[in-house]
Amino acid sequence: MSDEYADDKKIQKIDSDVRNFESELKTTETELQGIEARLDAEIERKKSIAKSKKDAYEELRSRLKDAEKSWKEADKEYEKAKKNKKNEIKSLEKKADKLRKRIKDAAKAREKRIKELEKEKEKLVEKAKKEKAKEMERKKKEAVDKVEEQKRRELGLD
Repeated sequence: MSDEYADDKKIQKIDSDVRNFESELKTTETELQGIEARLDAEIERKKSIAKSKKDAYEELRSRLKDAEKSWKEADKEYEKAKKNKKNEIKSLEKKADKLRKRIKDAAKAREKRIKELEKEKEKLVEKAKKEKAKEMERKKKEAVDKVEEQKRRELGLD
């Protein structure tokens, strides 16, 4: 720049403004370098926090999926156990019903057999009575015959 206008007040003012601007520029550039490093550090810190939170979220999400899977498996086992209980009870009730029927049928068969045995016993008693009566009749006849024979002999009819 030429010095011929150095005495001009406007030029002096402009030169002074330029020096002030340059000084302010250096301060701003220094500030910019400092702030960039500070903001980069803050960004890294926030990034680290966000990553940590995301990792925690992913871990919770994974645990939630595992817990849901575990819950569903446990619920299936529960439903299966309820169904097994129902089926086992049903099966035992059927078995009990069959046994009750068999007991009832066996009791009927027992009663029937007792009646048959009673009839056979009565028949045997009747048969024995008849045989005894025949035996008595035979003995009576023998006794009568004997008495008659004795009387004939006594009377000499023989």
